[in-house]
Amino acid sequence: MSAGSKGRKINITDDEDVKDEAHAEESSESEARADDAAEAPQAEETPAEETADYKVPIEELDVEALLRERDELAAEQEELRDQLLRARAEFDNFRKRIARDSERMRKTAAADIIRDLLPIADNLELALQHVSDPQDSLAQGVQMVVKQFMEVLQRAGLEPIAAEGESFDPTVHEAVMQQESDDVAANKVVKEFQRGYRLGDLVLRPSKVVVSSGPVSAGQTGETQE
Repeated sequence: MSAGSKGRKINITDDEDVKDEAHAEESSESEARADDAAEAPQAEETPAEETADYKVPIEELDVEALLRERDELAAEQEELRDQLLRARAEFDNFRKRIARDSERMRKTAAADIIRDLLPIADNLELALQHVSDPQDSLAQGVQMVVKQFMEVLQRAGLEPIAAEGESFDPTVHEAVMQQESDDVAANKVVKEFQRGYRLGDLVLRPSKVVVSSGPVSAGQTGETQE
């Protein structure tokens, strides 16, 4: 190979090395730009993370204001609880009052009807007292009617008031007269003229009775014998 040829070959080699170096520099610059672009968002997110983790220093808190707010909330809660308890108690009292009024109205209506029926029962019993033959078919029929009639009234709550032999009670007995008696102690009922009845705690009709005034005195006994 001639000297000129060698010289040209060396020049070609140098040109290729220059191209490689230029290409390498361009690749480095591209990689640098890519790294900068990748790092840019991270630099923007950093302040958000720092803001999320930010806490108010304890020395900047108004502790007294927080305590006052806590006390106010507690007082408001207690007031609401008291209002709820009072409303519940008022509603319970209202419900009981309505139930009592309804029951009283029911008893009052029943009492008016039963009070009007009592004279009928009295007349039927009076008729039986004047029957000459209790075995008579008519008398037995009346007895059956009286029994059924009183059973119906008793199912409605009607109760007879005890009288004979009982101590005189002005709340359920009506004294029509007094009578001396050696057999019955004073202030005891000797005889019942008309039976009384009650409907629960309500006295529909007091019993009309004769009350004993005690034994006959010795002076009166002597005058009677003379």
